Formats: sequence, structure tokens, C-alpha cells
Amino acid sequence: MTRVKDLSPRQLLLHAHMFKNAGSTFDDSLRRSFGDAFTDHRDDDAMRRGAAYLGPYIAQHPGLRALSSHWITFPLPELADVNLHPVLLFRDPLERIFSVYRFEQRQPGDAPGIRRARECGFRDYVRWRLEDGVGPVIRNFHTRYCSGDYHGKDLESMYAKAMETLDRTPLLGLVHRYDESMVQFEFHLQPFFPGLDLSGSARNVSDDQPIDYPARRARALEELGPVLEDAVAANRYDLRLFAEVEARFDRALTAIPGFADRLRDLQRRNREHR
Repeated sequence: MTRVKDLSPRQLLLHAHMFKNAGSTFDDSLRRSFGDAFTDHRDDDAMRRGAAYLGPYIAQHPGLRALSSHWITFPLPELADVNLHPVLLFRDPLERIFSVYRFEQRQPGDAPGIRRARECGFRDYVRWRLEDGVGPVIRNFHTRYCSGDYHGKDLESMYAKAMETLDRTPLLGLVHRYDESMVQFEFHLQPFFPGLDLSGSARNVSDDQPIDYPARRARALEELGPVLEDAVAANRYDLRLFAEVEARFDRALTAIPGFADRLRDLQRRNREHR
């Protein structure tokens, strides 16, 4: 197994693992490439403290080369001796709603979302999730996450902050174009992480979900039915953000030489993991 080689100055890949955005699949590839130099950081309360926690944590773990967390909090720390390489994967906000429901429905435990997903049908679950006072996991989730102010109230200001995060984060991927995203990430990251291999097979997915994105989105819109209009309204900023990411993503791919050959090579490596 090829492992990423060390380069000086220290390079650190940060995966902002947004919930239900193919992060488990990406983390699996990072774990294979980095081995013990990869950390899946699960102390969410600590990570929510932002740069005040993350900066010292990085300094105290000099062997760390890649870190993933559900709560990478922006803005990132500025470190004199470490180059940070943040990575974000985005998902269609409406298609993602059904995936969140199916995930919570299958989880053990008694958290409010898990309990509701078990007790309610999809539309009743969505109606509950769209209420003020309920965790905003399907209400402008990406905008909230990227703003660094997840529970904030001023969504216009939060959207502006989320756009600033996009401007500072050149590596933006799309869940429904996952293989293309990995080609982009490898192209830009391999000079800093020689040996990086982001091939793999899907993890933590719903068995009954259609494979292709148009079918998944069509199913999600059909399932939303009478709550679709409310779901669109509750994700107004996320839909704008997602459109911006898609445009930037397309531009980024045109700058990669030999993209088609790189994509075929990645997909060949993917097959080896099945």
C-alpha cells in the first residue's frame, strides 16, 4: 500500500466532513493513503471552538498529515509553519434531505432526529425539521456550516461569510460528481502529498437509493411532494451556494490537463476496491 510521503514545510489536509455529503467514502481513502497520520476527529464540542482549538491541536500533533471532522469551523487558524489544504464536498440541498431522513431512520439511540425519523413518515419528518427551534440540519445547512456560525440567525450575513469561505477554499467537490471531484483533488493535492490516492468505493450509503443523481433527485422531489415548496424556501441560500459551487467546479475541471485520462485511471483504481 502506497502511503503519502513527507514534505517540508509541513502540509496538512483538512476535510470539512459535512453531514451526509459522502464524507465517509472520502475519509476511507484518506485513511488508506495516510495511515496513522490521518485522524477522524470526533470531539465535536472541541472542534466547534474553531481556530482557538484547532491551531493548538495541530501544533501538538506534529505527525498529523490529514484530519477530518464534522465540525471544522471557519475561519481556519493561520499557522506560520503549516500549510493547510481544506477540502469541502457539497450536495444538492433538496436531494440531501431524503438521505438525512433515511440515515436517521436507521440509527440506534434516542436523539430527537432519530426518534422522529423512526416514528414519522418522510413528509412529517421534514415538516418537523423545518420548524424553528429544531436543529437546522436540512435548513440552509451548507450555508450555516461554511459561515462558521451554524446556529446564527442573519442568513444574509451568513451567506456572505460562506462565500468568503468558498473564496478561501479552492478545493470544492460535488457529491453527485464524486469521481470527477477526486480527480480534481488528486491533481491539486498530489504535489503536496506525493502518493495520495483518493480512489475507493462508496461507504455509508442507503441500499435502496438510485445510483444516478437525476433519479435520486427526482425521487427526493417526488417524496417531498406537498412540503417541497417549504423545503425550497428553507434552503434558499443553500440553493444559491450550490449553484455557485457547481459553476466553480466546472471551471476548475477545464484547467486540469488530460482530465479524461485521469478520470479513467481513477475509475480503474475504484474497481480494485470492490
